[in-house]
Amino acid sequence: MVVEFALVMPLLIFILLGTITAGLALNGDLQLIHSTKDAARYGETMPENQAFASGTWVTNIQSVVVSRFGGNPTASDVCVALVAGTTPLPSSPDYTTDSGGGACFDDSGAGISDTRVQVSASLAATIETGLFTIDLTLSNETVSMHESNG
Repeated sequence: MVVEFALVMPLLIFILLGTITAGLALNGDLQLIHSTKDAARYGETMPENQAFASGTWVTNIQSVVVSRFGGNPTASDVCVALVAGTTPLPSSPDYTTDSGGGACFDDSGAGISDTRVQVSASLAATIETGLFTIDLTLSNETVSMHESNG
């Protein structure tokens, strides 16, 4: 009985470790989904000309996602843009964190032309079993209509 247990125990540990780390990755994905939705909701209610003690319109929305994770993902992993038109274009370069000055992602397939807030974020995750490692990139894109649409 002890010999059988000694043979099966490593396999059980690998399965347990894989299950735990997969659960942590799933939890990270759910947190990413909720944080981008929270940031988009925050952005939809914030007037474009809102004054802040520090930062800009987009950096304050970006901080909602970053603060929910305690700094991981970082601000560079989060894109925020206030866009309009069926081909999404930012209201101005001041209303996007995209390095190219454009929309965070292409939502033109939805056929929406109203002003909307785009929030996208990505997060690295790992599933570790003891035998092998799977590196994942979790990502989410969220759109919310801006209140300026009336």
